[in-house]
Amino acid sequence: MCWRARESISYNRGVIDKVYQPQDVEKKWVEAWKKAGLAHAKAAGDPRNRFVIVIPPPNVTGALHIGHALNNTLQDALIRHHKLHGRETCWVPGTDHGGIATQNVMEKQLKAKGQRRQDVGRAEFLALMQTWTRDCKKTIMGQLERLGCLLDMGREAFTMDETRAASVLAAFKSFWDEGLIHRDARMVNWCVRCGTALSDIEVEFEERKGHLWHIRYPAADGGPGLVVATTRPETMLGDTAVAVNPNDERYRALVGKKLRLPLREGASNGEIPVVADPHVDASFGTGAVKVTPAHDPNDFEIWTRHKTEMSGPLQVIDFQGHMAPAAGVHFTGLVREKAREAVVAALEAVGCLEKTEDYKHSVGVCYRCQQPIEPLVSAQWFMKMGPLAAKALAASEKGEFRIQPETWDVPYRNWLKNIRDWCLSRQIWWGHRIPVWYCVGCHGDKVVAFMPAKEKGGESLGAEGPLSAHLKAGLSLSEIEAHATAVQIRLSGEDLKTPGVRVQADRPGSCAKCGGSQWLQDPDVLDTWFSSALWPLSVFGWPAKTADLNFFYPTSTLVTGYEILYLWVARMQMMGLHFEGKAPFRDAVIHGIVRDKSGKKMSKSLGNVVDPLTMMDKYGTDAFRFSLAMQAYPGRDIPYAEDSLRGPRNFANKLWNSTRFVLMNLPEVPQGSYRLEDLDRSKLELSDRWILSEFQALCGRVESEMGDYAFAAASDAVYEFLWDKFCDWYVELAKARLLAAPAGEETPDVRAVRTVLVGVLSGTLKLLHPVMPFITEELWGALKPYSGEKADFLLQSGAPRPEGWTDAEAEARMAFVMDAVKALRALRSQLNVPPALKIVAHHAAKDAAEERLLLEHAAYLRQLARIEALAPAAGRPPQSATAAVSGVTFYVPLAGVIDFEKERKRLAKEVERLSNDVKQCEDRLADPVFAGRAPEAEVQKLRKRRQEASAEHAALLDTLRNLDG
Repeated sequence: MCWRARESISYNRGVIDKVYQPQDVEKKWVEAWKKAGLAHAKAAGDPRNRFVIVIPPPNVTGALHIGHALNNTLQDALIRHHKLHGRETCWVPGTDHGGIATQNVMEKQLKAKGQRRQDVGRAEFLALMQTWTRDCKKTIMGQLERLGCLLDMGREAFTMDETRAASVLAAFKSFWDEGLIHRDARMVNWCVRCGTALSDIEVEFEERKGHLWHIRYPAADGGPGLVVATTRPETMLGDTAVAVNPNDERYRALVGKKLRLPLREGASNGEIPVVADPHVDASFGTGAVKVTPAHDPNDFEIWTRHKTEMSGPLQVIDFQGHMAPAAGVHFTGLVREKAREAVVAALEAVGCLEKTEDYKHSVGVCYRCQQPIEPLVSAQWFMKMGPLAAKALAASEKGEFRIQPETWDVPYRNWLKNIRDWCLSRQIWWGHRIPVWYCVGCHGDKVVAFMPAKEKGGESLGAEGPLSAHLKAGLSLSEIEAHATAVQIRLSGEDLKTPGVRVQADRPGSCAKCGGSQWLQDPDVLDTWFSSALWPLSVFGWPAKTADLNFFYPTSTLVTGYEILYLWVARMQMMGLHFEGKAPFRDAVIHGIVRDKSGKKMSKSLGNVVDPLTMMDKYGTDAFRFSLAMQAYPGRDIPYAEDSLRGPRNFANKLWNSTRFVLMNLPEVPQGSYRLEDLDRSKLELSDRWILSEFQALCGRVESEMGDYAFAAASDAVYEFLWDKFCDWYVELAKARLLAAPAGEETPDVRAVRTVLVGVLSGTLKLLHPVMPFITEELWGALKPYSGEKADFLLQSGAPRPEGWTDAEAEARMAFVMDAVKALRALRSQLNVPPALKIVAHHAAKDAAEERLLLEHAAYLRQLARIEALAPAAGRPPQSATAAVSGVTFYVPLAGVIDFEKERKRLAKEVERLSNDVKQCEDRLADPVFAGRAPEAEVQKLRKRRQEASAEHAALLDTLRNLDG
């Protein structure tokens, strides 16, 4: 008895309905995998047989976006692939506190209530952050679970939990003791919006429209002086010189002379020198540049080379982005954008503005808020990166660390070779607070706190003041810490070496120098990426020598986007090599950014965001994952749109229906297992041998592609095999054999075809499982009573390893048959022959072997091409159409098949259309501009289009001419 008449198929775990309902299937298997503990890894066994990934921890700023979905889909695919191969897999989940980004989220919430963080105080603000973090982590982990990620939730980590805090302290103390961490006043990248310093690689550069203002600086002796060109006229108020190239003949006579700085107040400081410096690009603007050492890093370097010729840096923009008193009374207090307008107007008024040009230039912006960076001199904590970078560079050059794709190797190594000190400190509250303590008794006068205006005991407190003064005025140390708008530590390098400075986690006891017990912890926090750089170490408990660290470190692979290659990947390499002497992972797989279909970066403000949960609800999680994997070519951005989900959804339905067909044609009560290793090879047909050979080739290809992290290629290979070769060809051929069998009887041929169907389908489901885990688990389980599998879950069943099925002859024969079927189907399509109408075909073969092959497998053609009769041709029949494959020509008589008059008109139009199409292709290929600029792939695509259109044009023209024959 078969199941052909049943509406649903029951098996030991549930029901396969007529229609695939992804939500029901997904919920069931998420719970089942969790209950079975499939994701839990044990730190035991042979460490060579393991595969370990640490998640790039998403920031706790809210729900995950489609970029996270891509990243985690690829990681999950690797974990499932390696678990199927019997390896001990460990995927560590976790989240990042996100520093500036997450603090911004909370500050926006406070702003909506009319509050600032200083109003609620540091302790209360951090308590609010912790509450937000707990909720956000729960949301993120729920989303990852919904995505099907096989994360070991028992190892969940957070960059600010107790274990990670211990790792951060240990690393900071170690670097401090080695002399790699120091405090210094340097020019930094300052974000006035976020109110903090940033490291060099946290600055992004954007092409923005602006202006180039040409300003005349008159000579102090009354001469014409010279003209400088600048994109930031407001900073001229802080100019201390004008620089020219020493080889520029135009200005050689002016070097060493004095110029009068327009708008500078007071005659004594209104003159600045002309200096010669090789940094100046003589071809830019006028070849003369203003030097503002307090607001430009290049100008700062010029000043360091010409200190004897020019005065020191003059800061005219403060840390809030307003003009400072040094800018003069007419501009003080203006925000920098308004100051620019005022300066330009003032220059026009005094006749010093020569001209204004539209100008596109690269502007450094904060990577979080996209506001322009203000270069400012500030005392910050820095870390020397040279010694660490040298180890990372050596590891890369020796092959101990590899980047996939390899095109990133050169920029990665160049970055390491040219690395600068890392600015570690951030002037925010959310993060790992710098573990440095200052004795108030020893250094209270060198710690300056900026307090909001407030009445206390009749005194007005506020503005800038030393810590000792605030304490004497009646403020408590805790009150100062909680509400100060800013705290500046003005200690020199020697001060930091005294007993009045401690590096430790908790508040120190009495000071060894003065005996005092009042200590102020450094108010700044560490850059978010400091704790993130320790991630592969800290998630396993470093610096403690835990069993997890011993077994799981170093990890195997990191999967991440290219935008954090330097921010994160490089720093993890440096930390791991420095502290453990081993690269934290051998391979870094770099994927692209998900963009909209126009190539624009997704953002809520543009309205082009794709919500992962919405897509999963609408199309199913498997289809969503598959749509991402199929586009995940190494290092290439993904132009993503909802349209890309329809094909994967159809594929899931196709797979479901094909499996249902297989199950409906199996005995209701299994009669032994249908295992490929038990096949009687003498009972196999050509189609059986062909699909088994293709299946073995597929297993090898998927293994190879996954080994190379070619997710798109592996996904495409399985898709093509299942949809095209298995479903559209093998299943269709199997139908006739199954329907021809006597009712209730399993002949040797029927057993063979059932075994091939079950074995190949079960094995291919395993290959597809890493990308589409839910539907494959469901269908594999439905086949389990027949496949002979003993495991409870697909992941425990082992990867398919077919052997001995390679059959080149079967593949060649079947390729010929398939080409013949395709040719006849194409002919039917071209002539609008109704699908249900069978046709007669005559054949003429040039090669006797091909004719024998054709006749031997004529049943395949009759079935798949809807051929009523196939016979040798004695010349071309009148009023016939032709189709050719290899050395065989088919003639199909059309009398009684089509309406001749109607088809003549339709074919004439189609021939004309194809003729035009061929001409367009040829004209474009002949265009030297196209040939010289178009990518080779585009040229080949056009050539193929021309070839196909030409062939179809010739065939239809031949048919049209023969209709009257």
